[in-house]
Amino acid sequence: MSKFDVNKFFEILSKPKKVKKILNDKGKKYFYRQPYLDEALEDSGHKHLCIIDEGYVEERTIFNEIDELENDFKKLDKGINYSPIFQLRDTPEPDDGLYYYREEYAYVSSKKSKYSFLISADDYNVNINVNVDKIFKNISPKDIKNLSQYPLKQDRKDSHFCKWIILNNKYNWGTSKEKKDIKSNELIPDSLKKIFLPVVENKIEFSKDCGNKPSDIKKVNSIIAILDEKRIKQQTWRPSETKLERGEAWDYVKDLDFETLRRNAIKLFSKQAKKKK
Repeated sequence: MSKFDVNKFFEILSKPKKVKKILNDKGKKYFYRQPYLDEALEDSGHKHLCIIDEGYVEERTIFNEIDELENDFKKLDKGINYSPIFQLRDTPEPDDGLYYYREEYAYVSSKKSKYSFLISADDYNVNINVNVDKIFKNISPKDIKNLSQYPLKQDRKDSHFCKWIILNNKYNWGTSKEKKDIKSNELIPDSLKKIFLPVVENKIEFSKDCGNKPSDIKKVNSIIAILDEKRIKQQTWRPSETKLERGEAWDYVKDLDFETLRRNAIKLFSKQAKKKK
């Protein structure tokens, strides 16, 4: 069994794959598309690596769970770097189990290859899609920092998914002034809020259409957090509980009314008082 070759895997992943399409009465037709991650793995001579925990209850196809994407790459080669750029998580308000939505953009690279990739993944009630969105060859550090623009440019005008938006502070999330405000004042850029405010408004309308109570509809909002990559991977951040480090910030997308601010302040002071006892 040959040793896993990162560069070969990345090279195959970077080239369009010729795919056969069977036509009903006109024979065969061929077209080219970007290979899927598991296809590139198989085409690089490692079909045996496409199944994780084969023969066990936990058996699954590689790259079919968002929360396991980094681990799946690391199982191939520990030198593969998986850097989450953008994460979005959403559930109904109140959460009645109707749906669970996840979305993630990440930069995948290795020192063993000149190729690197921007991948995206989304999961609606365990229906996952993973795509290679962009292929880079010897990408510059400046361009890596600006990969943040890809998830921000996605068309979300009809979306209501917005509850938690987690951003990696290794990437650029605003103008020069906004970036200084993140570091110095823990302020979320207004430009980010403007992008996601229409999505919050969509979710408010969705909540109304579901027949929710006015008191529940008032709770609909979105939190944007710009965090250190290590904290994102460890999932250790909690709003109002976790101390922010330099370069981190969080805020609500939609301004809170006075009564909500008052209740949140009471809860925060109560938690702090309990910790001091």
